[in-house]
Amino acid sequence: MLLGAAEQNQPKIVAEINYIKPNIQATFDLSTIKKSADKLTEQIDKRVVNIANARSLIKAPTLNEDGFGLVANEYQVPNYFDDAAVSTELYPQLIKHLINLTAAKHGLIFDHTIRSVEDSLDRSEKRSPIHTVHNDYVASSAKTRLDIELEKQGLKASDYSHYQIVNTWIPLVDVVLDSPLAFIDARTVSSTQSHLLQVAYPDRIGEIEGFSYNPENRWFYFPQMTSKEQLNFKVFDSDESNSVHRIPHSAFSLPSANKNLERRVSIELRTILLFSE
Repeated sequence: MLLGAAEQNQPKIVAEINYIKPNIQATFDLSTIKKSADKLTEQIDKRVVNIANARSLIKAPTLNEDGFGLVANEYQVPNYFDDAAVSTELYPQLIKHLINLTAAKHGLIFDHTIRSVEDSLDRSEKRSPIHTVHNDYVASSAKTRLDIELEKQGLKASDYSHYQIVNTWIPLVDVVLDSPLAFIDARTVSSTQSHLLQVAYPDRIGEIEGFSYNPENRWFYFPQMTSKEQLNFKVFDSDESNSVHRIPHSAFSLPSANKNLERRVSIELRTILLFSE
């Protein structure tokens, strides 16, 4: 998805992105009932970057080719804030969509999170959009999650050739005017900018990737996403031959955001896709 000469001139915005400082030791705390911080660590490295409008690209990015893509959704869900309804109504619809999109043999959703800029939702879990460049899994944490979820389903990893973990992001406001998601073209990410970060959960310690600054990174976002759209993006792929095996991403503040407008609320779902070849 590297831009050609014509696409280099497509509309873009200039905004601040929070990278992390290299060679730090940090733990992102999700172990309490308090609302999570909107940064993975206070040891951030603010950088001003160009973020291209992915809607204006000649060839739209896709999950299969580029690791992220925007698609329409027509899900029928009575209440996105009802966890039971989401599990019974949304999960099957999303799994069907992702299997059709990727030709995976099997899919299972193991988690979903409601994120809100404001702390106004009456929920036990309170998560903020994360304004730090990160990716949700490393090889060890992805394998741990795979083993846990396959055991629950009575499935065997040996029956499949490889697996992916895909996040799906759906706005729960009419139009996203605050804290949209931005993605780095994976082909512009270097191994030296990847750093291991710990995450403290109530019952365990996990591991994710944080990313330090690289001027070669090429950023994209989809402005004014609506509740009838969704972003699918890859956070792990066990197929080592695939150069796009995960997509670093971050929420960011729009330079023109009006604080009086409706603030972002969204749902994020995490799916394991299993492939037979």
